[in-house]
Amino acid sequence: MLRHRFSRKLVLSLVVLTFLGLACRSGSSLDEVGPPGGQIPISQEASDRLKANFYQALQEAGSNHESQLRVTNEEITSLIAKELSETGRIPLGEPQVWFTGGRIYMTGGIKPFGPFKFDSIIVATAVVNEGQLVVEVQDAQMGIFDFPDAILESMAQTVNEALTSILIDLDITRLEILEGEMFVLGVRPVL
Repeated sequence: MLRHRFSRKLVLSLVVLTFLGLACRSGSSLDEVGPPGGQIPISQEASDRLKANFYQALQEAGSNHESQLRVTNEEITSLIAKELSETGRIPLGEPQVWFTGGRIYMTGGIKPFGPFKFDSIIVATAVVNEGQLVVEVQDAQMGIFDFPDAILESMAQTVNEALTSILIDLDITRLEILEGEMFVLGVRPVL
């Protein structure tokens, strides 16, 4: 009887370990998803450049108060990496964010608990809502699993807060997501 219970626990443990190994293995289809052109470099300089470009666009706005901001893959990846490390709310490492085909893609390694790491992908789009740029998630996977709602909501909040902090003095009127960049057009509020 005791031997039977031990054998049952061993089999159950092996099944769980096999399942976790399959979920965490690097040979998943997510490995094939990545930024066109390879790894996007992350730098403080690119994050600062995005902020500087925004402030320059505001300063150069003419009497019609129109502003245009161009955001590159490197700039958004660097800004998101900085925000993720500063807030610490989301266990995402090595983020990569890129623009293509009217969508925003984000990949990285999620460590939800213990030593387990899952390759992840989030596919989103950006919309204009009451003059603000809002990122809406269309699909999200963590290994073979769907993202937990709490992590997904926290990640969307972090991304939207980062964008709002950059675009605070601009009422967005239009945006375009192109290959490798996003253009944001808006007006300066009249003070």
